[in-house]
Amino acid sequence: MYENEKIDMRIKYTREWTFEALSKLLEQKTINEIKISEIITKAGISRATFYRNFSSKEDIVIMQIKAFFQEFYSDIMTFFSSNTPEDETFLVQQFFNRVNEEEKLIDTVIKCNLEYLMVEGIHNIIDNFSNAFYSLIKTSKSAEAYTKDIVASSCWTTLSRWHKTGKKESPNRLAQIFLSAFKNIYLALFDDKTLIGD
Repeated sequence: MYENEKIDMRIKYTREWTFEALSKLLEQKTINEIKISEIITKAGISRATFYRNFSSKEDIVIMQIKAFFQEFYSDIMTFFSSNTPEDETFLVQQFFNRVNEEEKLIDTVIKCNLEYLMVEGIHNIIDNFSNAFYSLIKTSKSAEAYTKDIVASSCWTTLSRWHKTGKKESPNRLAQIFLSAFKNIYLALFDDKTLIGD
């Protein structure tokens, strides 16, 4: 998922303009009510340009989500190449900070009912940083996939609720709340530190 897609600046700007146009239209209509012709007009692009870059309205958002996770992954890899955080806190805080900066993307994802793509992206981040992830959660091999699913979906649910309720907490405070809640739940369920059996 995180291979850097080589795109020229013209394509990059076309995708950004089209996303901006869709975001503006979503202020008055649902995704199902918006016609591709309206997006094209608002973005100032031709129909041919639209279909060279996207296969559907949803594809506009999918491309932005993909770019968001690629940039986040690249930034984190750069950081990890010269630093060794003590635990998972850094990774969670950085992700929550990045989501905070992407208000328009998050709002659009929610309005387009594409939240499952954010869960998939978080799941992929967990896969790529599994050492940091497993310093937080100890699990057996047979439970690993379920554990990742639970963490990814609860992370997105937390971020989505935060966004929808006006982001009253700072991103770092929200990350602390998330980590604390997850650790407390884990300890309540498995306080003898016994792992779920293989």
